[in-house]
Order: sequence, then C-alpha cells, then structure tokens
Amino acid sequence: MKPVVTAVALEYRDTFTFARLDVNTQPEKTIEYHIRGTPTYIVFKDGEMIGGFVGAMPSTNLVENILGMLGIEETE
Repeated sequence: MKPVVTAVALEYRDTFTFARLDVNTQPEKTIEYHIRGTPTYIVFKDGEMIGGFVGAMPSTNLVENILGMLGIEETE
C-alpha cells in the first residue's frame, strides 16, 4: 500500500494530509484508536476523528473513502 498512499498523498496534498503511525513503537495509540489490522486508515477533521476503514485497496477507492468521510465531492 505504501506506493498507493504515497501517490495519493502527493496528488491530494492540497486537500488532505497523510500521517503514519508505527504500531510497533506506539502501542498506546493502537489501543486508543482501536487498530486491529493494517493498513488502518483513520480520518480526522478539525482535530476530531470522524471515521476510518481497514484494508488494502486501489487508489480510487482510497480517495473515494477519504473524500466521502470529509464530505468533499471530487471534481474531475
């Protein structure tokens, strides 16, 4: 997933930001955010967690999920 996330992060850098959490070195965050599998995506808006999803997916699905949670319609 890393190449997909990297490409999406670059393409949508003006719309949203990705941050990476190393679950091996931050077990308290794993518990706090109820992370059970990887990759796990947690979406924040204005500093508040608004949703999340788990699993590898194509970039189109990743973007669709994130934009949907943020309430942003993608324009072509």
